[in-house]
Amino acid sequence: MPTRRDFLKSLAGFGAGSLLSWNLMLPKVAVSQLFKAEQTADTQDIPNTQTSKLSFVVVSDIHIGRLNAIHHFSALLQDNFYSKPDAMVVVGDLGDGVERDYNLLNHELLRHKMVIDYPIFWTIGNHEFYGSFYKNGFWSPRTFPNDETEDQAVNRFLTFAKRDKIYSDTWIKGFHFLFLGTEKSRMSDRRYLDSAFLSSTQLDWLESALSIEQKPSKPVFVFLHQPIPYTTLGGLQRGYVIQWRRLNDILSQHPEVILFNGHTHFKIDYINMVSKENYNIVNSSSLAYPIDRKRHHILNSAPGFVVDVYDEKVVIRGKEYLTRDWISGAEINVPMAT
Repeated sequence: MPTRRDFLKSLAGFGAGSLLSWNLMLPKVAVSQLFKAEQTADTQDIPNTQTSKLSFVVVSDIHIGRLNAIHHFSALLQDNFYSKPDAMVVVGDLGDGVERDYNLLNHELLRHKMVIDYPIFWTIGNHEFYGSFYKNGFWSPRTFPNDETEDQAVNRFLTFAKRDKIYSDTWIKGFHFLFLGTEKSRMSDRRYLDSAFLSSTQLDWLESALSIEQKPSKPVFVFLHQPIPYTTLGGLQRGYVIQWRRLNDILSQHPEVILFNGHTHFKIDYINMVSKENYNIVNSSSLAYPIDRKRHHILNSAPGFVVDVYDEKVVIRGKEYLTRDWISGAEINVPMAT
């Protein structure tokens, strides 16, 4: 059975300008029988009595201006008050990149200020550039880009996130977190559509940052809104990163990496959310409006992940934040090399 590495190699001849066409032509590929066996073992609902060394929350695509999105985000923050994570990461698509959405987010954060006693980290998504589709506050794609510029979109995000660059890293309780993000949008080149553009400077930085205190036994967490192409038990996840080949080459050198993506909105389940070869990839659905594999909106659902780091493994569990229940069949155990 072909592995994801074999599959990615087969695409090496395609150029960045062919991103859309090769996404449409990719065949469905399943991962190995061994990985299927891991699914059975890893998804058992076995209580863990160990104390984690680090616990954090990962959500994506909160789309704060959409119907019920504020309610979903509020439920998440309320759950965090009880679960006491060490940090939270939001993997892009905070809203549509307009001032109104950032104001809504700031209002919710202020409203919950007394219960947020952990840092929140944000990555930029394709929707942070969607201010280019609005004219005088109304959706107007026919007049794109509506006097919007990429610099304006990036600066609004950076001001909100309190950062000076799209990509950055930090250490939380001794563990390395790296945040990547697209630096360009269809405002630069309409062929980019919603794909991530990662500059050579950003990728060089990533390569250097991953070499710091590299230990196969210690996980490193990387966050990028758009996924690269990879295989899952359910078939193929199409890619949305123009420089995906180099990004994959860099990450493949680091088996300790766990890469979190968003963008697809596909519901959290073991079959479709995770891929594993040299490193692990996990897709974190959408807090605002998850969809099933037929792209139907799943109502009354606000999924995300709780990640617990132990001495010999990382446990990633799906959680439904509207009901505060664990999601059945959505647990991944990532063993660390000893």
